[in-house]
Amino acid sequence: MDIEEIRPGMLCHTERGSGYVVEVDTQAELVWLQAGDSNQPFQVHVSKLLTDDDAAG
Repeated sequence: MDIEEIRPGMLCHTERGSGYVVEVDTQAELVWLQAGDSNQPFQVHVSKLLTDDDAAG
């Protein structure tokens, strides 16, 4: 997924779980996700985001 396609509020999937995008740093290619069961956002590099096919499989 390209960093320019990611917007706050999107649901994204990682190996650590899923979360809604809180913030996007396009220069560093970092995304902060907020999981539904946590108050603390977690940071991932855009390369660690899974596609919908990867997340389903």
